Amino acid sequence: MEVNYSQEKGLISYVINGEITVDDMRQLQEARNQLATISALKVLAIVTSFKGYKSFKAMKDALLGDWRMLPRLSKYAMLTDSTWLRALIFILNLLVLKSELKAFPLRDRKLADRWLE
Repeated sequence: MEVNYSQEKGLISYVINGEITVDDMRQLQEARNQLATISALKVLAIVTSFKGYKSFKAMKDALLGDWRMLPRLSKYAMLTDSTWLRALIFILNLLVLKSELKAFPLRDRKLADRWLE
């Protein structure tokens, strides 16, 4: 997983291509920690391929990290061509009342960037 963040934009971006590991979750948590003072956090997830989690600990770390981030999350955009992931984001948007979540096809990076601004 490639993880980047911008303090100036209050944005974390990451690319998922394959399995998610414990080390991936550690990198993502480091980015979250760097932006801990941002009250309206934005996230851009780019998922070219998702093959699950390498271990139960990786999945647990992912879920706990997302749960802890929720109170500060303002917008979450996912770029993916996976139909089931886009459907999941649509459903989560209905359930997560304080944040906006939206999925875009991989080809719509510029549209997702504008939506996050």
